[in-house]
Amino acid sequence: MANNTITTCIIPAAGKGSRWAPVSGYLPKEMLPLIDKPVIEWCIDEAVHSGCNHIIIVINSQKNLIKSYLQKAKKYHNKIRFDFVYQKYPRGIAHAIWLCKNLINNKAFCVALPDLPVISKKPALKQLIEAYNKNESHIISFDKFSKEHLHLYGECQVEKQSKVVNVQHFCAKISKKHPHHINSKIRMSGRFIFTNEIFPIISELIQKKSKQEITDVDALHKALNHNQLVKGLKIIGHTYDTGNPKSYVRANTAFFKKYVI
Repeated sequence: MANNTITTCIIPAAGKGSRWAPVSGYLPKEMLPLIDKPVIEWCIDEAVHSGCNHIIIVINSQKNLIKSYLQKAKKYHNKIRFDFVYQKYPRGIAHAIWLCKNLINNKAFCVALPDLPVISKKPALKQLIEAYNKNESHIISFDKFSKEHLHLYGECQVEKQSKVVNVQHFCAKISKKHPHHINSKIRMSGRFIFTNEIFPIISELIQKKSKQEITDVDALHKALNHNQLVKGLKIIGHTYDTGNPKSYVRANTAFFKKYVI
């Protein structure tokens, strides 16, 4: 079994933030405050508390504020190695992961989406890492979302209902507004562990899709088609969404009640 060798976390932060327009044209959505620190800092702290000491942040040329802020953050000095990778065009999460290939050193790594912060007793990434240490496969996080927001998150079919499940099928993006599994409120929740087997998969997608967006679901679906094992873990905690104004307010309210009151 693995011995918690996962010490690298990729944080994709190059998206346009269209749901936050026009604000996102001036301030990266990852820098919006969640109580007293930027959204992305909560994500980094989760990774650090999960045992990661190497953080790779994928940004674009309009988001240098993120890089500047983190390079000046004294709490990370001499503790965390930061690498910043630039994604010139918005080509999706899987493409952002592929850009980090030369920094991964052929090891398993985790990925965390910063606009899906989690309140949990044990960090969500740590829960995934512990599951990886027993299974050594690609692992995705699940959480339960309210019915009106289900269409925003990735949907998949699992083998059985248990703590760690085998993923059998990823639903097409077009089905998000009309879910395949109407009775299920469980959706992908923005935390992943990938083995280095994912890179040939993404490379193949890049060759086929040219300049199109390549999502995390695209890569995971193709991994299944190549007989790679993908498991899912229902995290113990609650995932919030800061990717749009309404859910951002809910997230701030929840985090304020948890960490301030």
